[in-house]
Amino acid sequence: MPEQVGKAFAAASGVTVKYIEGTNADTFPKLVSSVQINASKPLVNLGFFNAQSFSQGNGQNLWLPVPDSVTAIDQVLPEYRVPDRRGAYLVMDAMGLVYSKKAFPTPPKSWMDLFAAANRGKVTTWDAPSFGVNALPVIAKLNGGSESNLQPGLDVFENAAKAGQFRGFIASLDALRQQLNSGEVVIAPGFQGVAEPWIQAGDPIGFAVPTEGVMAFPEGFQIVKGSSDAQVDATAKLMNQIFSPENVSAYCNATGTLPLVQGAKLDAKYADRPSFQLSTVENAIRLDWNALVAAIPAATKVWNEQVKAHI
Repeated sequence: MPEQVGKAFAAASGVTVKYIEGTNADTFPKLVSSVQINASKPLVNLGFFNAQSFSQGNGQNLWLPVPDSVTAIDQVLPEYRVPDRRGAYLVMDAMGLVYSKKAFPTPPKSWMDLFAAANRGKVTTWDAPSFGVNALPVIAKLNGGSESNLQPGLDVFENAAKAGQFRGFIASLDALRQQLNSGEVVIAPGFQGVAEPWIQAGDPIGFAVPTEGVMAFPEGFQIVKGSSDAQVDATAKLMNQIFSPENVSAYCNATGTLPLVQGAKLDAKYADRPSFQLSTVENAIRLDWNALVAAIPAATKVWNEQVKAHI
């Protein structure tokens, strides 16, 4: 969707739009390096990033406030608006439990099912420092901790690792899919937007919304500091188009994500799927990403010593 909108915008405005495709893990460090080399020539002018990159960029003063002319972001759900207009969230992926339907005739119900003895040796997750996607912050919060106090979650993971709960850590989504299909893994934290294409392809894989709520993983756009006035003006006009309800709807229907823009709607095929309803967004566990990002270095050291050492 962003590329389709960008091409139409370029044709109508005479602006040249170039694209870089990649993951946050790959592209964000390259962006940081680019501004360190030349602050007036950032790798991108307008980027689509996840919540963790939003916070990391805040810490490195990478973002410009979205101009007031971008009125379309005023339709973002109030609870997902970014302070000081330092970017704008477009959609939310829901992180819950991905599972093998062969192992679970009925879906798992709780985040703590990751640590149930019945699943011992058949659980996986991501290694440190990928705490934004491996469920550690959620488990910490459910056990009395917080994003700035991850130790309660680390203790749960440590005890599980010592008991042989984990088959190992995954390094790719392809590996997760293969292990779920083969039965090597029966349950893992995972994203609905990732699992949906597997489900549509007929894999015996399900996505479950835990009773405690999914973890909200918002994603959206940032205008990068160092862009010229002309580039900022063009990105503002492009953002107004990208954030239209029609374009947000198209993106969400193509990716299995949830719209954060009022007026955007999902296709009828999602109507009877509880995990695709507005209530999933409203009841989601929302993280303090700034606190989590600040806690990552210390938590990674503890994870390596207390959890990874037992894998």
